Amino acid sequence: AVATTSLSISLLLRAAGDAFSAPPSVNLLRSSALRSSSLSPPLAAKSFRPSLGARRGFADVSMQLAASAAGTLGGSQAGVVDRIKAARNLEVKSYPAEEGFDSFTIGDAQGTLQAFEAAGKDNVAWCSSLNIAGSSQCLSSLTLWCGPLADVPHLCARTSVTDSSVDLFVDFRPRAYGAYETKGPDGGYGEPETREWFTWKGVRDENAERFFTPEAEAWAASIRSRGSPKPPATGDDALYRGPLTIDVSLPAGDESVALAAKACEEAASMWLGWMDTTEPLPAGMRVTSTYAYDTKMRAQMFGVMVGYYSALYGDQGRALAAADAGPLDEAYVGGAS
Repeated sequence: AVATTSLSISLLLRAAGDAFSAPPSVNLLRSSALRSSSLSPPLAAKSFRPSLGARRGFADVSMQLAASAAGTLGGSQAGVVDRIKAARNLEVKSYPAEEGFDSFTIGDAQGTLQAFEAAGKDNVAWCSSLNIAGSSQCLSSLTLWCGPLADVPHLCARTSVTDSSVDLFVDFRPRAYGAYETKGPDGGYGEPETREWFTWKGVRDENAERFFTPEAEAWAASIRSRGSPKPPATGDDALYRGPLTIDVSLPAGDESVALAAKACEEAASMWLGWMDTTEPLPAGMRVTSTYAYDTKMRAQMFGVMVGYYSALYGDQGRALAAADAGPLDEAYVGGAS
């Protein structure tokens, strides 16, 4: 797929004329326009407007990217799920089939959704693997909710590929409120003004020692640096996000697809490592408070996904979000054994 896309781009550039001597970008289009300003209007317009064949070529490239990305992302995610199944003894859930989303058509795309859980010490409350492949857009999403027996952060990893960008979202969601959304440009969290500030600082310090280490921060920063940041989260969504959140648009291309797939694989490896090394929470109030916080977070995440999927898939978006989120009124299996 990489070779085919590269060849298509090469042929496309030759067809587009001398004005496109490199893959088009905002900076290149701006510089082409500036160079053309000294020419007569008819010649200037001709020098940087692609031919009809070239414009069709752009569509062919984007469709090839969506198709090849679906295979790359879907294959990568399948490998990740196989590793988690083996490591945490996941058992298949019938919920996607009950909701009509185990194998489905949505718009002009085909999709599959698998769901799993693991009771007792394996402590996986919900795992969903969603893949959707269409002619001009594809999506792969992995959600991992840890049960309340341990306070390992939840993982949400999602990649959406269109003709214009590769959108990557990765978030490790903390299991207690740490006021991460108050982080300032200097990296600090302000001065203490209330008693709660010290509680939130305690949450951040504990998470930084066990999960959100300097190495993890550097990993997330290196990926963020490869793309353009999305608008900051607002409302409750901002309250539940962790400090490692990656929410960026990458340039459309096979390299970005590979980067996104690798980032999601590495995030899952980090999560599995934490699950293997984190001691269970002591029975009592800590488990109860973790469960209560998770319940609110999971409901909030469902609301976010309703908006996200509805923007992509219209009226079917809400039902898809419900199937992907799982039964919100079901007690965590990790706390029931």
